[in-house]
Amino acid sequence: MTTNIANIALTGLRAAQAGLAVTANNISNQGTPGYSRQQAVLQSAMSTFSGAGYFGQGVDVTTVQRAYNAFLTSQASQSASALSYLGTYADQMGGLINRLGSVDTGINQSLNALYTAIGSFSQNPNETAGRQSALAAAQSTAARFRAISEDLSALGQGISNQATATVGQINQLVQSIATYNAKISDAYAAGNGQAPNGLLDQRDVLVRELGKLTGITTSTQGTSVNVYLTNGQPLVMEHLASELQIDTKDPYSTSGTSLSLKVGGHSMQLNRGDVDGGQLGALLQFRDNELAQAQAELGKLAIAMASAYNQQQQFGLDRSGQPGQALFKIGNPVVLGTRGNTGDAQVTASIADTRSLTGSDYQLTRVGTEYVVTRLDDGTEFGPFTSLPQNVDGLTIGMAGGDLDDGDTFTVNVASQAAAGMEVLLGDPGKLAAAAPMRLDAAAANTGTAVASRLRSVESASADYGASVTVRFTSASGYDLLADDGTVLSSGTLQPPQQTISYNGWAFDLAGTPAAGDTITVKADPGDPSGDNRNALALAGLGSTKIAGGSTLTDSYAALISQVGTRAASLNVSKAAQQTAYDQAVAAEQSLSGVNLDEEGANLLRYQQAYAAAGKVLGMSSELFDQLLAAIH
Repeated sequence: MTTNIANIALTGLRAAQAGLAVTANNISNQGTPGYSRQQAVLQSAMSTFSGAGYFGQGVDVTTVQRAYNAFLTSQASQSASALSYLGTYADQMGGLINRLGSVDTGINQSLNALYTAIGSFSQNPNETAGRQSALAAAQSTAARFRAISEDLSALGQGISNQATATVGQINQLVQSIATYNAKISDAYAAGNGQAPNGLLDQRDVLVRELGKLTGITTSTQGTSVNVYLTNGQPLVMEHLASELQIDTKDPYSTSGTSLSLKVGGHSMQLNRGDVDGGQLGALLQFRDNELAQAQAELGKLAIAMASAYNQQQQFGLDRSGQPGQALFKIGNPVVLGTRGNTGDAQVTASIADTRSLTGSDYQLTRVGTEYVVTRLDDGTEFGPFTSLPQNVDGLTIGMAGGDLDDGDTFTVNVASQAAAGMEVLLGDPGKLAAAAPMRLDAAAANTGTAVASRLRSVESASADYGASVTVRFTSASGYDLLADDGTVLSSGTLQPPQQTISYNGWAFDLAGTPAAGDTITVKADPGDPSGDNRNALALAGLGSTKIAGGSTLTDSYAALISQVGTRAASLNVSKAAQQTAYDQAVAAEQSLSGVNLDEEGANLLRYQQAYAAAGKVLGMSSELFDQLLAAIH
C-alpha cells in the first residue's frame, strides 16, 4: 500500500509540475501575437480493484490543450480582412482627393481665370494685350488639366506598385501556410496524435495575415487548412501552394494590370471580382472604380471644353478675316482588344474633329464580313460598314494591319487620356476669332416661347456661312429649312431635351416651345474683324453655358469633387464602424484564448500548493515504508 501511495503522490507531482510548466509558458507568451492560452488536461488514472473495492491510482496528464474556438477565430479574421480593405480604400480615396484638389484649387481656379480673360478680350478684341491674356489663360487651363491627369496617372502607378508588392507578400504567406500544414501533419504523427499547439497558433497567425491582404475562405482537411480565394480558386491545398501572378503590361486591361493564378502547372486568368477583400482587393477595386471614374470624368470635362470652345472658335473670323482655327486639342483615344479575340487586327483610333466628340466609349465588332461600331453610353449602332477606316462622332476608327475575325471586339476608350494630352493649338493671339460670319434673327411675329442661342460651327463636309437659311416651324417639334427664295432645303424634328438645329456646318440650340408658323433666320452677316466682337462674346458666354452634360464646366468639376468627397466620407464612416466590430471580435476571441496574468498568477499558487501537498504525501509514504522496514527487523 505504501508503494501505491508513493506512486499516486508521484502522479500528483507530475501533474502539478505540468501545470506549473504550462502556466509559466502562458506567462512568458503573454505578449506573443497569435498565442492561445494553454492548459494541462488532467484525467483520473485507471482505478484498480481489490477486495475492498476500486482504489484510485492518481492522475494522468493526457495532453496540453490550447484555448481555441474556430468560430471566434474565424470571426476575428474576417473582421481584420474587412478592416484592412476599408482602411486601404479610405487611404487611397484621401490620395485621390488631394490630387483632384478642392473646388477652388482644382481646375475651377484656372477656368475662372480663363473666363475672366476671354471676357476682357471680348470687350476689346482689337487690343493685342487682351488677346495675349486670353491665349495665356487657355494655355494655363490646358496645363492644369494635364497636371491633374498626370497626378491621377501617378496615383494609378503607385497602386500598381503596391499591388505587385502585395502579391509578393501573398505568395510568401501562401507558401508558408502550405509548409506549416506539412509540419503540423508530421508533428501529429510524431506525437501520436497530440496537437502541436505552437505550430497551430503560428499557422492561424499566417492565415489571418493572408486575410488582411486578400479576401479568403478556409476549410479543414485532416490536420491541414485549405485556403481559397473568394471565387473558390485554391491558394493552399494541404501541402501544395498556388501562386498569384501579376502582369503590369497587359494589353487587354484598361489599367494595364491583370492577375492570374498558377495552380500546379496551369495558369488561369482572374477577373476583377475574383480578388475581393483585404488590401489587394481594395487596391484593385479603387483603381478600377474610383480612380478610373475620376480619370474618365476629368477626360469628359476636357472633351466638353475642347469641343465647345472649338465649335465657337471655328465659327468665327480671326483678326485677318480668316475662318477661326481649332483652339484646343486633347489626348488620343486608347484602343483595347478583348481577351479571346482570334484575329490579328491592329485597330487604331484618332480624333478627326474635336467638335463632334461625345465623351462616350465605343466598341468595334466584326459581324460576319462587316464592322459595327456601338456608342456605349446609349447603345447607338453605326454601320454596318464593309471596310475601315470610318468616321464616327468625330473619331476615325481604322486598322494599322491585320484583320478582325467574326466576333472579335475592340473597345475605344476616348476619355481616359483626353485630359493628359490637352493643349492649345494657337500660338498667335491674332488667330483668336472675335468676329462672327452669321447671326440669329427671330421674327417679331413669333407666338411661341422658343428662344435660339449659341450659334456655332459643327463638323461638316460642306460648311457654308455665306447663305442665309430660315427655320420655319410646322409644329411644336417639326420644322423646315428654307432658302432665301423659299425653297425647302431640309426638314427635321426637334429631339428633347437637347434641342439642336444644324445645317451646312452651323448649329444653334433652342429652348422653349415654338408655335407653328414661327421663324428663326440664320442670316449671313460677316462682321468686320477690326471691330466685331460677337463671336468673342459667344466664347465668353461659354463659362456660364451648360456644355458639360447639362452643367457648366465649373459645376461639373465641383460635382466631381463633391462625389469623391461624399464617397470618402462614407468610407471613413464604414471604416470606423468596422474598427468597432473588429475590436469586439478580437475581444471575444481574447476572452477565451488570451492570457490573463491575474488568472495565471492564481494558477501558479494553486499548482505550487498541489506540488507541495503531493510532496508531503510522498514524504509520508517514505516514513510509512521506513516504519514497515523497522517492524520487520
